[in-house]
Amino acid sequence: MYTFKPRTERIERMRDKVRDRVIVADAEKARLKLEATRKYRNFPPMLEKPYESLYIISKMPIDIREDEYFAGDLGNKSWGAANGTMWVMADIENTWPIEADGLHHAPDDDPLYSHQKLAISPADLKELRDILAQQMAANGNIMPEEWLPDGALDFFKLQASDYGKVGGFPTMLPPGHLTPGFQNILKRGYADIRKHAQDWIDEHEGNVQGDNMGKYMFYKAATVACDGATTMTRRYADCAREKAKTVPTAERKAELEKMAEGLDWIAEKPARTYWEACQQVMMYNVFLKVDNDPGVTSMGRFDQYIWPYLKKDLEEGRITMDGAQELVDAFFLKINTLYGGGFGKMQQTVGIGHLGQHTTIGGLIPETGEDATNPVSYMVLEAISRLELHEPTVSLRINKNTPKELWDCAMATSMRVGGLPLLQNDEVIVPAIVRELGFSLEDARNFAFIGCQEITGSGCDYPAPNGSSMSHSGIYWAIALDMALNNGINPMNGAQVPEKLRSGYLTDMKSMDEVRAAFEKIATWMLTWSATLNNYTEHEYPRLFPFPNLSISTTGCMESGKDVSEGGAKYNSYGGTATGLATTADSLTSLKYMVFDKKLISGKEYLDAILANWEGYELLRQRILNEVPHYGNADPYADAEMKYAIDLYYNITRAFSTHRCKVYKCGTFGASDHVVQGEITWATPDGRKTGTPIADASSPAQGRDVNGPTAVFISSTSFDHSRYMDGMALNLKIHPTALKSDDGITKLEDTTKVYFEQGGMEVQYNVVDAATLRKAQAKPDEYHNLVVRIAGFSAYFVDMTPAMQEDIISRAEHSL
Repeated sequence: MYTFKPRTERIERMRDKVRDRVIVADAEKARLKLEATRKYRNFPPMLEKPYESLYIISKMPIDIREDEYFAGDLGNKSWGAANGTMWVMADIENTWPIEADGLHHAPDDDPLYSHQKLAISPADLKELRDILAQQMAANGNIMPEEWLPDGALDFFKLQASDYGKVGGFPTMLPPGHLTPGFQNILKRGYADIRKHAQDWIDEHEGNVQGDNMGKYMFYKAATVACDGATTMTRRYADCAREKAKTVPTAERKAELEKMAEGLDWIAEKPARTYWEACQQVMMYNVFLKVDNDPGVTSMGRFDQYIWPYLKKDLEEGRITMDGAQELVDAFFLKINTLYGGGFGKMQQTVGIGHLGQHTTIGGLIPETGEDATNPVSYMVLEAISRLELHEPTVSLRINKNTPKELWDCAMATSMRVGGLPLLQNDEVIVPAIVRELGFSLEDARNFAFIGCQEITGSGCDYPAPNGSSMSHSGIYWAIALDMALNNGINPMNGAQVPEKLRSGYLTDMKSMDEVRAAFEKIATWMLTWSATLNNYTEHEYPRLFPFPNLSISTTGCMESGKDVSEGGAKYNSYGGTATGLATTADSLTSLKYMVFDKKLISGKEYLDAILANWEGYELLRQRILNEVPHYGNADPYADAEMKYAIDLYYNITRAFSTHRCKVYKCGTFGASDHVVQGEITWATPDGRKTGTPIADASSPAQGRDVNGPTAVFISSTSFDHSRYMDGMALNLKIHPTALKSDDGITKLEDTTKVYFEQGGMEVQYNVVDAATLRKAQAKPDEYHNLVVRIAGFSAYFVDMTPAMQEDIISRAEHSL
């Protein structure tokens, strides 16, 4: 059984500070943002954004805190403080008490903000509100509903996709859900990238013809972006020097002086050492978030781009393995400090503390295809396990030559930190990226993950895996089926699809072919509308959200002179996800079994039961739950409907494209969208009741997989995973007693390997039992650090909403 190293006293102190910190918001950055917007509002958008960033970076308060190994923050009130703009519109004055420190604090019983430990002073709250009001008055809603493509409101009113949520069309977010080119920053440095841009400008001074004006603006923006990154890094170098003058110990003084020297170097030049490489990656990561925050960016293949620097330092005697582990610990703790609080209901979907900074380890060497495992691969797992971190999500890329020791380390980590790492199958994913996305084999071998499960290129790809306006990228399939059976009417709100899409009621349908035809008609129309609205936002992106700060690191952009928003990256795609298709599949199976094959009930009575939310039909509901085959049990009768539903999704999207690309990627993942979708989805034919969660991601419906993990894997591979290059998530809950011995761990590893050999793409294990989770509900203080996997993110169980806690508890527990 794998044995983890102990954590040092210093890391222990840092970990406690990060886990227990209060996130205090202030108005400083919002004030600087408003000043910058006013100063540069008349600049072309391509130049406005980096100039605003440079302005904010030049003036924002900065600090380096006690015990920190790495510089870079988003605020100045606490470790990784927030500007509060995500949650400041809550009813803080009336519902958040002012405590002894003079700050409003989010109360534990707040249904939207409990467990987030948010705070703000009355003065900062007032100023932030004033600033936001001024920004809204100046800019309005970036994508107003005053104009929409004709017919869009017919789609909106159904409330059967994210576009139909209260608030209507989404406010757009800057480009995100991608992997920045950290390796390009490490290898080149900002001075060399800036020189590339400046040389082109100098060559075309006074002679910009044809399409070159767009390139001229891009390259000018790139020089300003590089100046911003350099300025930020140098300011932290100055801060470290000043701190060194007053610290109480000679040891810390030497650390800070060395930090200042390293920061001065990487402000322009490529990293030389392991520490410099980690710091340069962290600083660029923070730089991207200071302004024009892309929302979600991956840390990419951390072990691959960091290991060469550590290897050199080890060979030259500059560091020990224990010292290297401590820096990895500190690096991942630092990532957690960047969480600044979430906004209400949205945060319940994406998870408290969730940043989406997915980190990928293992996999293949791009040039040779050999196994890429190195010591940093283990260090990452050691860090998240020993520190009991749920963020960032870590994916372990598995191939046929992955070492047994790394398998053991991964399983031991899952036993301590629920659902981490995610196990991803290179033998399926790499060739599929080449086939489905058009990557070269070398670039395909270098893929990484972002957010929940989304597959991206490493610093060479603008993948938009959740659509342009995260997460407005798909439809609610269970609602689509309910409407197909109900003459196009959503039972939840009475809204009805246009007349051309109505196929009558289940009462009058004579065969499953008629059911499927009705379902396909509505699902195709809905999904096509979702893609159309995505294309509307895509069309506006180059005008509203160019992002040269990101483009300077993205392969293809500097070469083509085009921003990521304009398709400048080497690879371009977009996509979405179909969360909870098992609920739809089980519903189709139930209809087929009960009405058309066994003829146990009429279509009228079945529809009546659904529309009554099963009230008065409990005997029928129990018969469906206990007699009808369900997906996840290796039953071909049920698995055929899952294959039908997921193939339908894939086939519909083959017709989709944007101005950047002709590749739409399908996925079957979701943060905790299955809970949120369930809240607005009426009862479904599989016996599920109104308001309860649908199935999560591509997993079987909660509690219906009763034949063990092997049966789940057989069901899962009933369809071709290699088509779904936006990513997949399959959650399994394993009872802890199954892994108490080395034999149990080996058995789970071997079972996983067989699943991968049969074409499985991904699996993630929650090693926990319902009894422990019930104890955590009753005594949360005793289970403060219990981590579980929801679907697309992990979280501290005690910080989750009651509905999400119950969703985890309701899942089947498997033995081996």
